[in-house]
Amino acid sequence: MEENKMKILMTTDTVGGVWTYSLELCKALSDHNIQVHLAAMGAWPTEEQEREASKLPNIVLYKSDYKLEWMQDPWEDLEKAHKWITSIYQTIHPDVVHFNNYAHIENFWSCPIITVYHSCVQTWWQAVKGTSAPSTWSRYTALVKDSLNASDMVVSPTNAILEKAVRVHEVKSPTEVIYNGREINFSEEVEKEDFILCMGRIWDEAKNLRVLSGIAKNLPWPVYIAGNNINPNTGKEVEIENVHFLGELSSEEAVNIMQRASIFASPTKYEPFGLAILEAAKAGCALALSDINTLTEVWSSAASFFDPENAEDTQEKILQLIEGKEYRKVMAKKACAQSEAYNLQKMGSEYAALYKRLIVSRKTDINQLTPSL
Repeated sequence: MEENKMKILMTTDTVGGVWTYSLELCKALSDHNIQVHLAAMGAWPTEEQEREASKLPNIVLYKSDYKLEWMQDPWEDLEKAHKWITSIYQTIHPDVVHFNNYAHIENFWSCPIITVYHSCVQTWWQAVKGTSAPSTWSRYTALVKDSLNASDMVVSPTNAILEKAVRVHEVKSPTEVIYNGREINFSEEVEKEDFILCMGRIWDEAKNLRVLSGIAKNLPWPVYIAGNNINPNTGKEVEIENVHFLGELSSEEAVNIMQRASIFASPTKYEPFGLAILEAAKAGCALALSDINTLTEVWSSAASFFDPENAEDTQEKILQLIEGKEYRKVMAKKACAQSEAYNLQKMGSEYAALYKRLIVSRKTDINQLTPSL
């Protein structure tokens, strides 16, 4: 390792929460003298994303708009992305490759390979639709399985989602759970206001925000949704009584609205970890969350849980937080305290330790295979 600086080749995507996760991890790894060559796919990074990456001195950013494996007809792009990533690998000779997507892993790559299981179509389909994904996803599913089983280590942000991945994809590789971390700098203390905040696209089945259409009019507080309300299939705007759509927000705008919100609600049916929920907890929101095993694992008694399939239960739990001022304050404090467990220092230390452990293990394996003269 050049000048004792570890070198990581890491993939990321620019169209979801993996981008935030990747930058937060890179920030944490800078304290461990680790340089990250970050290969971005999915879409060209926005100006804001490029600015975010440029602020971190330990990142070398590689940009592309290659499709990700879950996108429509991605296979030609995946072949190009594979050659692109391989060329970066052969140029920089990393100590570890850290995949945040699913990719064909070459046998000639001599360094350890980590694949982080953030989510996949199969576990999404089972959680949201209650059945396995149709056969049209067979090629994708085979890629995910091969990628996970070709890795030296599979990492996941919760035990609950890891167990599903192991079962669905018959994972035989070693596994480890490293909880996500998040660091937010709040400029100043902001007074809480009487409204409920949600995040996500209204047509996203997994986010399940449409459950609000049946209960929002019965709530004494307005509901604000950070996310687009234009249906991509029809081009029409979705309108719901007592629901206000904020559109896509910048990072700064999202932090500001979270600081002002008293309650953060997430009726999601599928959430492997929930970075937005973590951000809301750090911003002092009381949490009203779906009673799904990944979220109960992360938040335990620090959130009010409801059945995401039951509008009446959802409404009741949110009303309890609205009407019980002291209860709401207690729950907000509990959520904020719980959020401290998911910090950058812990995440960075655990990934750095894992990288080092795998490097030592790989060197030991090579030495054992090398005949003595």
